[in-house]
Amino acid sequence: MIANVLEPDHGLVFDPACGSGGVFVQSAHFVERQRINPQMLTFKGLEKNPTTIRLAKMNLAVHGLEGDIQKAITYYEDPLALAGKVDYVMANPPFNVDEVDSKVDGDECLPFGLPGVNKSNKVSNGNYLWISYFYSYLNDRGKAGFVMSSQASSAGRDEGKVRQKLIETGTVDIMIAIRSNFFYTRSVPCELWFLDRGNPAELQDKILMIDARNIYRKVNRTINDFSPEQLQNILSIVWLYRSESKRFIDLVVGYCQSIDREYQGLIALLQNYRKHLDKLTEALEKFYNLIDEKDGTWLELRTASELFKDDMDKYAGFAPISYNADDLTDGSLKLPDRIKQIHKENFLQ
Repeated sequence: MIANVLEPDHGLVFDPACGSGGVFVQSAHFVERQRINPQMLTFKGLEKNPTTIRLAKMNLAVHGLEGDIQKAITYYEDPLALAGKVDYVMANPPFNVDEVDSKVDGDECLPFGLPGVNKSNKVSNGNYLWISYFYSYLNDRGKAGFVMSSQASSAGRDEGKVRQKLIETGTVDIMIAIRSNFFYTRSVPCELWFLDRGNPAELQDKILMIDARNIYRKVNRTINDFSPEQLQNILSIVWLYRSESKRFIDLVVGYCQSIDREYQGLIALLQNYRKHLDKLTEALEKFYNLIDEKDGTWLELRTASELFKDDMDKYAGFAPISYNADDLTDGSLKLPDRIKQIHKENFLQ
């Protein structure tokens, strides 16, 4: 999302909390999709962990990118001296840090002052330190996009004063609220902030705020993201805010063309279905005709079956035959009267 809103296509991309370099890779992927040579971008970053720096350099190398990543703690060090020189700042900094020494007060990269100091002489919350750094690194046409704690947009007291000063510069461009689990390192809801030092005059007293907390695609139980369509629809709001109506119209035309392609594909499937249906209908007609032709045979079979059933019922009605001594005459067995009667009734009529 950050790369798609900023659209970095040239110059210096800087991340003062670069971690493993994911932001740089996203930027490179964006310019590749726009058919722009990634070599048009220069990547620089700061990271305090030596192991993570090695991972970042490896990540860049795997994607065919080059970058200058220095070991530094951004709160206290600036080995690259990039204040006022950066075209694009992109970052996902740590949230709500409360261990930064107040000695950073007076730093040229903190033009809005400190967002409060606690009893331990530490900055009470580092969120606005990061936001101030991002603002200060930009050149006069630079843009920044970063992930920030949702608390930052509503924090009061000294943080609120820093936020007011920042807003009064006219550089706060867009804020997008997103739901939890959009980042592997973030399980809480957060916001995407976008600054534009070259914001046109007509937008300097405006901020586009988008609530996208209910727009998401579930990747798995612990990770959410935006589908391509969801991303495009959110970006279309940004385009309209920037008076880029042609891009919005092109998106709608693209959707209509996609619908037409799917419709044409459906027509082809229906035509194929109709052919199979006609063949099945023809086969059924032959079957029904055959039934009509053999109707007499079916009737004869049914009649014969009924007669056979009747005969079986009659024979099944025979009672068991018993004999006694009175039935014996001259040493031979007489036919019981019952058998004679049944024989007479059924076979001699």
